[in-house]
Amino acid sequence: MGGILEVGMVFLGTSAGTPTRYRGLPGLVLKYRGSLLLFDCGEGTQYRLVEAGLSPLKIKAIFITHLHGDHVFGLPGLIQSMAMNNRREDLYIYGPRGIADMLEAVFEATKFTPPFNIHVVEVGGGEKFRVLDRVWVSVFPVRHTVEAYGYTVYEEPRPGKVDVEKARKLGIEPGPLLGLLQRGVPVSVGGRLVRPEEVVGKPRPGFRLVYTGDTAPIDGLRKLVGFDSVDVLVHDATFTSEYELEAHEEGHSTAFDAARAAIELGAKLLVLTHFSARYRSPEPLVSEASRFHPNVVAAEDLLKLPIRL
Repeated sequence: MGGILEVGMVFLGTSAGTPTRYRGLPGLVLKYRGSLLLFDCGEGTQYRLVEAGLSPLKIKAIFITHLHGDHVFGLPGLIQSMAMNNRREDLYIYGPRGIADMLEAVFEATKFTPPFNIHVVEVGGGEKFRVLDRVWVSVFPVRHTVEAYGYTVYEEPRPGKVDVEKARKLGIEPGPLLGLLQRGVPVSVGGRLVRPEEVVGKPRPGFRLVYTGDTAPIDGLRKLVGFDSVDVLVHDATFTSEYELEAHEEGHSTAFDAARAAIELGAKLLVLTHFSARYRSPEPLVSEASRFHPNVVAAEDLLKLPIRL
């Protein structure tokens, strides 16, 4: 899906372990009103950013799920490209223990000193961070072969809808005064104080996105995520169920596992990703998940998906 996204996802890489002719290594961008959040950074991520028309300079924070190479080897190169493009804004990087040492070792070996501040936050699960105006990210542990974490991205409640006709009857036309009311500020019109609740509905929930990274099925996922329902679940779906034992032993999920997680979370949309190279087409995985969840999409490199608000 093309076009400009105000709030949406851009998939940069959707393969598992190794790149294929059609899929790169894991990377997902969340675009929020001009700012970018990057989740995982496999080799080739910065090239995909170029292809997608996304500027690395707009990335405010990077979230690494775990330190397997296919999820992190693109990070040093991306940071160096940011430097070469004259980035000066601080960059925040969140990830498991060891990510700071990894970056320090690469920078030391390559004699590279970033010309901007990098704040590395090593997570342990349970934290939450305000990463953009009105947007938070919380961390939860997942089941993989190394220390690994998933991320829940959620927006603060959005202002309620304005009853324009009622506002006009009170002498308020669309404009700055109506904006103040929507933000909860009373205004004076013709000597009368108009309160927000007179023309503005109840606050509406913001969007909620869950990104698991690599994981086997997780017990108590809803409690870990912290919400009874989410808009989008982006879930590991490395194999179909015929390879269930192999998937779980390697810390991965089947398409059925992903569908079951989506049902548990009340996800409106399930996006499958991290496909084994044995699948030329994701159709078998989508078919399997679709037997249990009504709204399933297979991620593709450079796929753009809006988050419906």
